Amino acid sequence: MNVQSNPFLFESAALSHLPGFGAVRTTQFAGYLSVGDSAGGWLYFWFSEAGDHPEKAPLLVWINGEPEWSALNAMLDEHGPYLLDPSGRVYSNPFSWHHHANLLVIDQPLGQGLSFTTHPRYLPENHDEASQQLYHALQEFLLRWPRYRERDCYLFGSAAAAHSITRLAHRVLDGNSGGQPPIPLKGLGLGNPQLAPEIQLPSHIEYAYQHRLINLDEKNRAQSMLDEFIRAYASPIALQRQLANQTAIEIDRFMQHCCGRDLRDIRHPPQKPSKTLGEYLKKPSVQQALHIDRRSNNELQPQSGLMAEAAWLENSSHLLPTLLDQLKVLFFHGECCMAGNYLGLDAWLNTQTWPQADAFRQQKRQAWRPYGLAAGLIRSHGNLSQIIIQNAGLRVARDQPAAAQAMLRDFLCSNDDKMTL
Repeated sequence: MNVQSNPFLFESAALSHLPGFGAVRTTQFAGYLSVGDSAGGWLYFWFSEAGDHPEKAPLLVWINGEPEWSALNAMLDEHGPYLLDPSGRVYSNPFSWHHHANLLVIDQPLGQGLSFTTHPRYLPENHDEASQQLYHALQEFLLRWPRYRERDCYLFGSAAAAHSITRLAHRVLDGNSGGQPPIPLKGLGLGNPQLAPEIQLPSHIEYAYQHRLINLDEKNRAQSMLDEFIRAYASPIALQRQLANQTAIEIDRFMQHCCGRDLRDIRHPPQKPSKTLGEYLKKPSVQQALHIDRRSNNELQPQSGLMAEAAWLENSSHLLPTLLDQLKVLFFHGECCMAGNYLGLDAWLNTQTWPQADAFRQQKRQAWRPYGLAAGLIRSHGNLSQIIIQNAGLRVARDQPAAAQAMLRDFLCSNDDKMTL
């Protein structure tokens, strides 16, 4: 791996201060990691060393999974060390995940958010290519700061990021056994994951109907569209599969139109990313402090359509069983998120086979009480845990920050035991 190809390598990546906040209080880095030896593209990252005992804390890699939300949404509006208020003031997040882990957030895929490329040919065409770029970037990070290679590693993300995370996990394991610099991968955390479209898409319709977001006539209309999707999705013809993807998107749009709710959080109307963060990032002082390259803000910058345009073409079902044999896996759901909801994941889990599959399926959900009060439901057996967090949408760390932090803490500490009930 030729890290010399990254022109950002010798530039300072250290964060000393944040506009609107002041001097940072832990070791932090931000900047760019190259996606390959040809150095045709760069993924933006932000790293915050653990606030408590960083020499013992694991390395947690968070990969964004929604095209509208970049890595900095995680760092400044979810589970990062800071929160940004509407006035532009930055303040410490008491429920930041960096209290329990060395937190590395990577903006992906190439062409989204603050990550950029010099030519469209470097944009990933599928999640296999995206995971290869992520693997190269992660290896580069660990070559530049090798002390974090000694830490147990966990991969986390939500929604469509599940496709890249499962593939990245396999690349790490294959690289470890194939002579690449080892990465001590221990587990995965997938929030409202999108894994198997032919199983999970029907659950969107059922979820909406159960929550009285659509009526029976609307359900039947969505079901007829779903039949079209299933026929096209099963076709080996590329144009038919593209039609399947478009039909799936139309189903979600139809239901969102009918109910007037955001599929990522049915408690609210359709939402867009906060303008506050966008305005904050436009400030020259912020771009300088966070080492943001100006080319990432160029309107002519090639954009990846990986997460948006082909959202329903990928299937990652075949990747999980072997991972469950080797790694701890956490599925977590915001109960108010229709996309990647728990009904669909339950249906998907019922189709999967791994050594402890039957024992897991026999587990009854129990009240999850991370702080003595019920915060959701949990079932757990062996390497697999599944949590439904109440009063939360897709972005559980923003909606229920204390519960999300407790979930992470328990998962990282659970080892061979079940997560705390």
